[in-house]
Amino acid sequence: MREGYHRTRDPIYSHRVRFYYFEMLGTAVFAITGVLAVTRRGLDVFGALVLGIVTALGGGTVRDLIIGARPFWIDDFNYVWVAGGGALAAFWVGSVFSSAYRGLLYLDALGAALFAVTAANKVLLLHFSGPVAVTMGVLTGIGGGLIRDVLAGRPTLLMSREIYATPILLGCVAFVLLRNEAPDLPYAGAIGFAIIFGVRALAIHRHLEMPAWLTLRDPPAR
Repeated sequence: MREGYHRTRDPIYSHRVRFYYFEMLGTAVFAITGVLAVTRRGLDVFGALVLGIVTALGGGTVRDLIIGARPFWIDDFNYVWVAGGGALAAFWVGSVFSSAYRGLLYLDALGAALFAVTAANKVLLLHFSGPVAVTMGVLTGIGGGLIRDVLAGRPTLLMSREIYATPILLGCVAFVLLRNEAPDLPYAGAIGFAIIFGVRALAIHRHLEMPAWLTLRDPPAR
């Protein structure tokens, strides 16, 4: 039989193909948020490219270096092209956003959900344990946003009371549990994505924050 037939019957290959397009979409979304974060601050086109590409690829690169894998964009330069395209698109049309920050939060939630689930899936396919997959999923989901905020000189969402990392953690845990307990379930990735994006989007829409008893506050001045 032909090699292509065998590959279509290989579950690992099928998972990789399925998540490849999610990774591409997440790459474009994170690149867009990287540029929109500083659209109003006089960013030039080269700076937009650098910021968008670093934002989109930074979290996944850190993940791959930690688990000892070859950085994903080296073997497939399409990730860089997609990130660059997203950055340029945001650079040229970002000025039409009258309220970019709120849209940025929803785009960030979308990108974080896509990257977190695909990262956890990649780690599982490399035969790491479930806890490692969850950890790498969270790191990848928040990594791009952290790099973007640091480079843009703005407060990071992680260092605020916003419900940001918690949905990513919940979605990654749900995805890994479903993959381990029901490996034939075709919608594990969609469920993990829905949890992350749904909870985060609800928090943005309702202006929800972490409760005060789970928030570290500075002691009162004496």
